[in-house]
Formats: sequence, structure tokens, C-alpha cells
Amino acid sequence: HDILKDPIGAKSALGYLPEAAPSYRAMTVEDFLTFIAKARGFSGAAVRERVAAVIEKARLANVAKQTIDTLSKGYRQRTAFAAAIIHDPKVLIMDEPTDGLDPNQKFTVREMIKAMAAKGKAIIISTHILEEVDAVCTKVVVISDGEKKFDGTPAELKALDPSGKLDVVFRKMTAGEK
Repeated sequence: HDILKDPIGAKSALGYLPEAAPSYRAMTVEDFLTFIAKARGFSGAAVRERVAAVIEKARLANVAKQTIDTLSKGYRQRTAFAAAIIHDPKVLIMDEPTDGLDPNQKFTVREMIKAMAAKGKAIIISTHILEEVDAVCTKVVVISDGEKKFDGTPAELKALDPSGKLDVVFRKMTAGEK
């Protein structure tokens, strides 16, 4: 979709999960997701179907009736994930999806990301955590100062530093360098 010629079509294909995802913390998980589904244009039975589907995908059934302000950071993140995918987007953009989560919550969020990717969705993750890259990515693009500095697999990125510490320093290449 051309964002200028068809902004609604472009937006309907995108889901976005910001690092600090906003929500109405006084609402229950189910009410919040219902609100998001309606804002996305669903109505009637489709609202209930979409909410039920994302509650299952994000593994939120045991907290669906709780208010968001009572949830752990991991469950709040999963609620925001559910909101980002309620319209079944073709492309999901996520900013630091596991930052600050405990190991169990990180594992769950990574499994949800992998499950979506397995269904042919494009998942774009912005992160500075290289562990995240290793855990869920099949391709890595490093952008610094607005320029693409690396484009390859996680293994190729790791190969830049065989010690495994991967302190990557980028410099501008001169003409003729590869």
C-alpha cells in the first residue's frame, strides 16, 4: 500500500507495539481489547471473535477479567501485544518487546512472536538487546545514523566478533572497500 495514496489500507496492514504501550489501566483486559477491536472497525460478533482470538494467542485467559493496573509488566505487555494484533495485521512492528520482562515472560513473548512469523507475517523488531536478535530473528539489519550498516543473519552478525562479546563499532567505508 502506498501510505500517501491509500493511508487506511496501509494502516490496516500494520500492527504496532511500542516499548511503553499505552492502555486504559482501569479497564479489564477484555474490555480494553473490546474497545480496541471497535476502534479498528469491528462490530457485533466479529468483536467477540477477535477478542477471544487474541486473548488465546497472547495467553491472557487467566487475567482477562482483571483490570490492567493489577497486572504484572509481562501481562501488560502481552495485553498490548494482543491489541496490536487484534486486526490480524500482515506486518507487526515491535519496539523492545521483552525489555524489562522476567525470563518466563520473555520466553512467552518470544514464542508468540515466532508463532506469528510462522504464519507468514512480517515481524519487525527494534531492539538493542542482541539476545533478542538471537532468540527470534532470521534476518538482522543494523541502522546507525540513518544508514544501513549491516544486513545479514544473526550468525553472520555474531561472526563479526568470534569472542561472542559483539561490541560492534561501525565506521564509514572508503571508496573501494567492501
